[in-house]
Amino acid sequence: MKGPKGYHIDFYLKGEYKMGFLKWLIGDKTEEETGENDGKSLSRAAGSAASKEAKNRAAGQVEAIYDRLKETTGMPVVGFELVKEKPGLFDSKIGGEYYVPRNMKPLKNQETGEELFLLAQVNFSQIPHIESFPEQGLLQIFIAGDDDLYGCDFDEPMNQHRWGIRYLEKFPKTVEPECVHSPAWKVETSMPFDIATEYKLVGKAEVQPVTPGDYRMDKYLLTNCAGLVDEDAGGFYDLEEEVCNLLADKIHAYGCQIGGYPFFTQADPREVGDEAKMPQILLFQLDSVKDIMWGDVGVGNFFISKKDLEEKDFTKVWYNWDCY
Repeated sequence: MKGPKGYHIDFYLKGEYKMGFLKWLIGDKTEEETGENDGKSLSRAAGSAASKEAKNRAAGQVEAIYDRLKETTGMPVVGFELVKEKPGLFDSKIGGEYYVPRNMKPLKNQETGEELFLLAQVNFSQIPHIESFPEQGLLQIFIAGDDDLYGCDFDEPMNQHRWGIRYLEKFPKTVEPECVHSPAWKVETSMPFDIATEYKLVGKAEVQPVTPGDYRMDKYLLTNCAGLVDEDAGGFYDLEEEVCNLLADKIHAYGCQIGGYPFFTQADPREVGDEAKMPQILLFQLDSVKDIMWGDVGVGNFFISKKDLEEKDFTKVWYNWDCY
């Protein structure tokens, strides 16, 4: 085999001709391309460093905003852990059978006559106390199982015709069998969980800052966090994407809770109307967790006014649920 001008390749591979042969074989752009690759590497390194710096800056901003919101808007909350064990009849729990005093009857769907199902029960003597909430007693929340909307009336959220709440300030230590009740499940029964679902609720006291879905978030953010957010930001979702996502992750939303701030998959229904007339206290919330499912991964909320809660009047509770 011969190289340029008929010289043998082994000659080209000697001394000063070696580089000439390589250029002839692979082209004359080796040094230029190497320079370009070095430039690209430096550019990528600079971009990576800038990205890391931006993330660190966003993280620092989020910590400052979170601390300010927790300091200025923090509310007591009892977050519940859903424990997969058989709860007692009077335990705080999700689903299952429930206690009916001798002088009372099971609550029914007033439009169909079918018995309501126990969604949740809270034994206030078992959990950390929150101001305005009862210190003892049993709160039972019932919803319809013969209604695709789980008894909710979105036009009149306080209408308890297809759902209901019962508060028992006192209950016995021992119960006669006829006072233990569980409605019969049918093929068409529709609930956020199935017949076998039952969880014991174990509560832990926390302090929760305003959540992104609460209708007051934008007001609190712009008023209380002046100097920490961009001046042209009109609200939570106007924050830089990285800041917005990190802050949403930082503000913990509980799968199940009483007190604190609510979580929604859609808009806060309380933002439409007279704020003074809206029930502001989150009486109870249950999200789609474990094998619990509100429609398409939704969440159920129950709200009450401070006055009604302190008077233990649960006839004007606002029931809402939404989903994606």
